[in-house]
Amino acid sequence: MIYLLYGEDSLSVDEKLASVRADAGVPDELYDVNVTTMDGASVSLAELEAAWSTPPFLADKRIVVARNVLARMERRSGGARSRRGADGEWSSIGERLAHVPESTELIFVDAAVSRNNALLRAIRPLAQLHEFRLPSARQMPGWVRQRAEKLGAAIEPRAASALVDAIGNDTRLVDMELRKLALYRLDGMIRQQDVEAMVPYVREANIFAAVDAALEGRAGVALRLVHQLLDAGRPPTYLITMIARQVRFLILAKDLKARGLRQDEIGRRMSISGYPLTKTMQQEGRFSAERLVSIHRRLLEADLAIKTGAADEEMALDTLIVALSDRG
Repeated sequence: MIYLLYGEDSLSVDEKLASVRADAGVPDELYDVNVTTMDGASVSLAELEAAWSTPPFLADKRIVVARNVLARMERRSGGARSRRGADGEWSSIGERLAHVPESTELIFVDAAVSRNNALLRAIRPLAQLHEFRLPSARQMPGWVRQRAEKLGAAIEPRAASALVDAIGNDTRLVDMELRKLALYRLDGMIRQQDVEAMVPYVREANIFAAVDAALEGRAGVALRLVHQLLDAGRPPTYLITMIARQVRFLILAKDLKARGLRQDEIGRRMSISGYPLTKTMQQEGRFSAERLVSIHRRLLEADLAIKTGAADEEMALDTLIVALSDRG
């Protein structure tokens, strides 16, 4: 049997992979000799074919996992390979896959790929396809409640919303936090205060809100949130650094988007995902390049004022927030 498991929801992809492996029934003591995992970035089709053609050893099934094979045909920064057919030996993959023995479970595992990916078109008619898309923002609270039930826990709606607001639709990260919360509340309901106490992303949510308000020129809201954070012990320089970090993300996102990259690829290039990535992409469209340059200049002025002693850290932060509300 040939399987193709792919999509942005890497948690669901990995869980389906584990299910297919378990269903193959390879004995534990023979697992290592009957399971092969290959890296699509470096493997040749001949090597992959040799792996799937090898008979199982003292077992009914052999498992071959080929990771990121389809990704090799996705568009690179310097070209558009996915628009062309599969090149070299890979152009014959469809013909070769027709000869995969029944004793082999061949499993292709990939992240999201474009519809016109040449290897996707070649593999699709021969494989059992499972595409896993990330839940939408509207679907996530329900996903969180279902996931909590699967872990043997329950979560109140406000707690689920707090988790989603802070993390977004990064299912793997949400699952990790739910597992911690389920252990924390072994015999009860996961409540909003539990999420606020245990999940660092939720504790950082007020910082994100303050940064957003500052960048969007909502000085009154930004000053109120900033001073709440200062009263809680956050140093002014940390908040200035967070504003500068988000400006850098916005500049990078705008550049990468202009070069035609998809959101998931932009996130990988910037090493962010989930809510921070979604928020950045939403904000990016509201800022012109000129506006971002102006904000960056204000940040440099705040940094210079602190280093030269022209203003203390808190005064420099307040001045920066007020200055960002001036669109001139």
